[in-house]
Amino acid sequence: MNLTKRTELRRIPDRGSRDRETINQILDAGFLACVGFCVDGQPFVIPTLYGRDEERLYLHGSSVSRMLRELETGIPACVTVTLVDGLVLARSAFDHSMNYRSVVAFGTARRIADLSRPYQMKE
Repeated sequence: MNLTKRTELRRIPDRGSRDRETINQILDAGFLACVGFCVDGQPFVIPTLYGRDEERLYLHGSSVSRMLRELETGIPACVTVTLVDGLVLARSAFDHSMNYRSVVAFGTARRIADLSRPYQMKE
């Protein structure tokens, strides 16, 4: 995991973690990810199922989907997994909040020859 200006935790960084065990626990508890990518200046964010094996994320989808076809070209992508642990309700809607844990991973995808696991994110 590389610390760069792009991956810097900016807002309340003390509440974040770069600990691999914490990241893996969040990824293992979830199953739905949002995959972000840009094509010709148009951003797309697509929900999809995922799985994790060691430091790899495997993305689920049809081989004819726009997401997987575009990711196969090697464009940069962002995968976000969020787990909502609780809602914080207040008298004012402005003060509502939620408790959550999330992982944001940057990388590129590649197709894998084993068709039982066709795509994976790598850092």
